[in-house]
Amino acid sequence: MLATATLLTLLADSSERLFQPLVVDDPGIIDRSAIAGASLFFLARNHLVAAKLLAVAVLLLVIVGWRPRFTALPHWWISYSFAASASMIDGGDQIAATLCLLLLPVALTDDRSWHWTGTGAGGPAASIAAQTGWVLIRVQMAIVYLFAAVLKFPSEEWANGTALYYWWRNPAFGAAGLLRPVTDWIGRTVLVVPLTWSALLLELCLAAALVAPLRFRSTLLPVAVLFHLGIALTHGLVTFAVTMSAALILYLRPAWRPFAFPELLRRPAARSPEPVARVTVAP
Repeated sequence: MLATATLLTLLADSSERLFQPLVVDDPGIIDRSAIAGASLFFLARNHLVAAKLLAVAVLLLVIVGWRPRFTALPHWWISYSFAASASMIDGGDQIAATLCLLLLPVALTDDRSWHWTGTGAGGPAASIAAQTGWVLIRVQMAIVYLFAAVLKFPSEEWANGTALYYWWRNPAFGAAGLLRPVTDWIGRTVLVVPLTWSALLLELCLAAALVAPLRFRSTLLPVAVLFHLGIALTHGLVTFAVTMSAALILYLRPAWRPFAFPELLRRPAARSPEPVARVTVAP
C-alpha cells in the first residue's frame, strides 16, 4: 500500500509537474535542500524520465511482493527521494518515507521469496530486529496522531467546532461535486460542531492506542480507515488516504496475525473423482 500510493502519484503526473522546481525551500515544515543531495531525482535531474521509470519498476516489484529483503532498501530510497525532491508533496509522502525506513529491520530480515506467503523463518537476531522496527513504527504513528490533535487546540476554529466548515469551502481542497451542497448544508447547522470535535477525539484515541488493549485497537482500525477514506472522498487526497491506511494497519493490527490473502487467492486443487464402493443391501 505504501508503494502503491507513491506509484499512483508518479503515474498520475508528468516529471515536469512533479519535480519543477526540483528543490523547494520550505523551512516551516522541513528544509529539504539539506537532504536533497542523496535523492534519486536530484542525482538524475538531467534524466528525470529515466529516474521516474526506474522508480516505477522498483515500486512494481515491491507491490507484487518479490524478495522483500532485496526491494526494501530501494523502496525506502525512492520514497525518501520523492519526499525530498518533489515540488508538491503532502504529509502522506513524508510518512511513507519514514515508515519505509522503519520497515527496513523487518524486511531485511525477511527470507521469503514472496511476501504473500508464509511468515519467514528468521532466528532470534532477526526476530529482535523485526520486532524493534515494528515497535518504532507504532511509536511513530502514536506521535503523528498526538501532534495532529494537539496542534489544533490553539486554533479558534477547531476550538469552537467550525473548522470543518472552512476546510469544506477551501478553494484548493474543499468538497466538490455532489458533496458540496451536503457539506454547505451541514456547515450552516449545529451538526458541524460535533463532527469537527469528533475528528479531534479520534486523533486522540489513535494516539492513545499505543498502550490500548487489542480489542480497542481492533475496533478503532476500521473507524480510522473510514475516516481517511472520507478525507479522500471530500478533499481528493487519495494517495494520502492509501498511505495512512497502510500506516494504520501497521499501527493497530497485531504483527502476529496473518493476512488471509494467500488463502483467498489460492485456487482449489483439482480433485479426482473418488471410487464409489459397491454396497450390497440385503432385501
